[in-house]
Amino acid sequence: MSKQAELDRIYKRIADEYHALNAKQVAYAIREVGRVRAEVAELLTEFAADDGTIKRQRLSRLLRELDGVERDLRKYGTAAIDEIIEKSASFTTSAVSAGFATVAGVPLITGSFERLNREVVNYVTRRFGEDGLVLSDRIWGTSGDIRDAIGASLRSDIIRGESVGKMVANVRKAYDNETWKIKRLVVTEGNTAYRTASALSAQRSEVVSWVKLNDNGSRHKNHESHRCYVLAREDRYGEGAGVFKPTDSEIYMPHPNCSSFITAVLDKRYL
Repeated sequence: MSKQAELDRIYKRIADEYHALNAKQVAYAIREVGRVRAEVAELLTEFAADDGTIKRQRLSRLLRELDGVERDLRKYGTAAIDEIIEKSASFTTSAVSAGFATVAGVPLITGSFERLNREVVNYVTRRFGEDGLVLSDRIWGTSGDIRDAIGASLRSDIIRGESVGKMVANVRKAYDNETWKIKRLVVTEGNTAYRTASALSAQRSEVVSWVKLNDNGSRHKNHESHRCYVLAREDRYGEGAGVFKPTDSEIYMPHPNCSSFITAVLDKRYL
């Protein structure tokens, strides 16, 4: 097996390990943001009448109280996503550096890991997507959607005269129906940090000039319509399909929910 083939094998293993980590990160974020359900349950108890329902006359005030819930949704979501991005960056830089040294016999990264990880975090949190939004905007949007779903559920239940116990159960359902948005956010931003850390690690290497984008098409039935599919087959520089400069930022986030991964291409002197 050539050194490049061995390196590709190690990067694929790292990709599998990261995707397993990202699945745990999704569960963590959903659990952290879901802490607001207890706050809503406590709020409903405060508003409940002696018969266990909430009178219609109190509906407007209750819905205004959800503004505080939305603030906590943003707070919990921001804290969780920030932690996920930081851990994704540190996982990647450590894993690819160790794997690279095993094959090439030289370190991949020259310079400070801490500085590199910080650069990855700054890029992911400050980048503008095609929608013109940065990460904080996306967290605000998702928090607002969850708040609106909870508010709609409560409005309907109060008008129908449902018990607080029923309302709490329906708030849980409303939240669960919105968790796909949290998952999309974690998968998108976590994988962006993973790919960015892979590319910037290569950029700092003295033995790597190119990186390769590898698509992960087995997860999607419409994969050929995805940007990562196109990029993984593009020969932009005459170096082969999917080969780019480490600074080509479009490969950091080809599209939302993208699970593609980046591998380093060894300089021919080290093959």
